Amino acid sequence: MKKKSTLVHFMCVLLCVSAFAEPDNGKFLPNAEPLLPTHVFIEAGGGLNFPVNFFNQSTIAMTSYGGDFFAGVGYNFSGWLTSIHYTHDMWGQGKGDYALMENFKNNILELRIRKIISKQHISWFPKMLEMVPGFGLGVNFITTDYYPSVRAKEQGRMNQVKLGDDGASCFFYRAGLEFALNGITDLFIPFIGCDYNAFYDTSIGGGFAGFPRVYAGIRSYPFGFISDIKRNKAERYAKMISEWPEPTATIKTAMEADFTPDGDGFHDVAIFELRTEYLENDPESWKVSIYNSKNSEIKHFEGKGKLPSQVEWDGKSESGELVFSRNEYNAVLSVIPAEQDKNRTGCNELTSTETVKTGILFEEIIPKKQWKIIVNTIYFDPDRETFEKISDEQKRENKETLESITRQILAHGDVEVIVEGYANNVSNTEEENIRELIPLSRLRAQTIVNLLVENGLSRDILSFEGKGGSNPIAKWEDRENWWKNRRVEFIVTKKE
Repeated sequence: MKKKSTLVHFMCVLLCVSAFAEPDNGKFLPNAEPLLPTHVFIEAGGGLNFPVNFFNQSTIAMTSYGGDFFAGVGYNFSGWLTSIHYTHDMWGQGKGDYALMENFKNNILELRIRKIISKQHISWFPKMLEMVPGFGLGVNFITTDYYPSVRAKEQGRMNQVKLGDDGASCFFYRAGLEFALNGITDLFIPFIGCDYNAFYDTSIGGGFAGFPRVYAGIRSYPFGFISDIKRNKAERYAKMISEWPEPTATIKTAMEADFTPDGDGFHDVAIFELRTEYLENDPESWKVSIYNSKNSEIKHFEGKGKLPSQVEWDGKSESGELVFSRNEYNAVLSVIPAEQDKNRTGCNELTSTETVKTGILFEEIIPKKQWKIIVNTIYFDPDRETFEKISDEQKRENKETLESITRQILAHGDVEVIVEGYANNVSNTEEENIRELIPLSRLRAQTIVNLLVENGLSRDILSFEGKGGSNPIAKWEDRENWWKNRRVEFIVTKKE
């Protein structure tokens, strides 16, 4: 569930980023990418112009306040706005003694370059706010009525400058800062801004002039509906992910009795049903591993692609060794989802475990004549043949195991039973076997015979032997499997 929560959080962050409708890679330099129609924008607006000042005339205003309108078209290079603009500035009559202009107008054709700075660059920015600094360079075509003073204007003594007149065209410079409200739609991005503008006027003898202005406008990506569709799809997909249940894998066995793969035709095969839920694709791979009580893998089934509905286990390990009676084995299903499901859910692996318990196995030695039961889950006190120091749970398991063996023997009719006790020869010497293991295993076999009699078997059909460390299942070098050598075997033979 933690992986899924992490993925949903990631998708929410991604949506917050994508809420900035304008293309922006969050870096200073643009990406190398093909030109896309969704990155083309147009914009328009207008604002308030402050009076024009000629720098060589100190701070004396040459005009009154004015206004402007502008329009432009451009392309967004991963957050760099590059555009061509037309701006028309207008001022009215100047009031000061040195005011020179009436009906002063700029007609500006300008290249603008601006950089979007958003939450992708500065983490504490509100997610819908963009700061857009920039500069511009262009040509200014001036038209105006000039006059030397207010009195001269009143007397009608004015000179006109028209488009195309000498000195009526000059270079234009601009530096500005905008703030845009973004994240609603690519078709409607309002912004406000301020800038300072300068030009060199030569129409009346030359000089730098400049003025500030404030403005508002709207930027629109005509093909923005394409991005809106993609973003809405992403929002729906993220919502679906947050509501989609966590994917699961399940392994189950529907056996009504203990697993007894002894070839008698009853419960000889463990059938595991496999299933996954809430995965959209076939898995990349799957595996079913069988582990013994010591958590060692003894058998596995695996494959690629589609998960089978079930696998069957005959109770044998990879080496062909049969399971022991009265043991628990864990079947673990591991599913590796396809890459698409990994990305969608955040789950790299799904697992499920099912426990199978074996009953009393009658391993056939001579068909319909002789059988063998091997049990390593009868617990004794350390180095004793008694049950006094073992836990209550172990005592309960001993009782259930011996009662089950008794029922199985009685079900086989008129038989004889030899109980053989085995031990593990730790030193791998004959001395240990003769002095310790054979006597101990004999006493333990005798104890079991006594308990079988208490459970209802006739002592006349029972005998016992102490085998010590003979006939080991695990070799002496295989220390991890020494536990298999500490066992009791029951040889059941039909009477003639």
